[in-house]
Amino acid sequence: MQISAVTYLAISLLTLSVGAGLADEKSNFSVGLAAVGGSSIYSNVASKAAVMPSISYKSKKIEISVQSGLSYKLFDDGKFAIRAAVAPRFSPYKSSSSLDLSGMKREMFYDSNLNISYIVSRGLTAKLGISSEVSNEFNGNAADLSFSQFIPISGQPFIITAGAKWFDANRANYYYGVNPSEVRDVGISGGRELYSPGSATLPYVSLTTFFTLAENTSLFANIGMNFLPTNIVDSPIVGQSSSTSTLVGLNYNF
Repeated sequence: MQISAVTYLAISLLTLSVGAGLADEKSNFSVGLAAVGGSSIYSNVASKAAVMPSISYKSKKIEISVQSGLSYKLFDDGKFAIRAAVAPRFSPYKSSSSLDLSGMKREMFYDSNLNISYIVSRGLTAKLGISSEVSNEFNGNAADLSFSQFIPISGQPFIITAGAKWFDANRANYYYGVNPSEVRDVGISGGRELYSPGSATLPYVSLTTFFTLAENTSLFANIGMNFLPTNIVDSPIVGQSSSTSTLVGLNYNF
């Protein structure tokens, strides 16, 4: 199975943060492993699985991890919280992954993030993330609005999340567009025409659960599904209208 680096990272961040947050609250340092797999939305790119290590540090104000970068808590009254962060983002695909992507180069970049969370009621949390690309790769912005509900079923905790990501035209073009220099004649492997999708809204849903194996060790799992709008599906490099991903991870808190 193959999964794009961006989907891999997004799901990993979601689940690792849930696993760490629900583990030993007294701990500041944690390590873990996550096995991730899922489908790709890009044309003729097969699915794939991978194992990813995780290491993170958390204090009252600062959080640092390989996946999420550096974040700082600006405000938290127990119900309403605001964090600022700078986070790495992997390239969405490799040009070698498919003939349809041949000659299309996308680089890793960095986002500045403002993350806001609000506890609406017992077990229900609303989150808003606002991102701006700061490494001058494509100068695009994004927003992510979601609602997560904590539900215990027969003593087993589950977290159901539903939300949507909004990409401005620059960011959507970076992920799903075809630039003038990337156009390919019809006679060359089927061709590739110029395409600019404009801004896009991408809904998603996920289900997360976790198990406490020992005092400082937890096992967690996540399954998620992302849905693409018509202006993204119509791109010549996109071959699917939705994607699924799964993740199983082990987290140890010191």
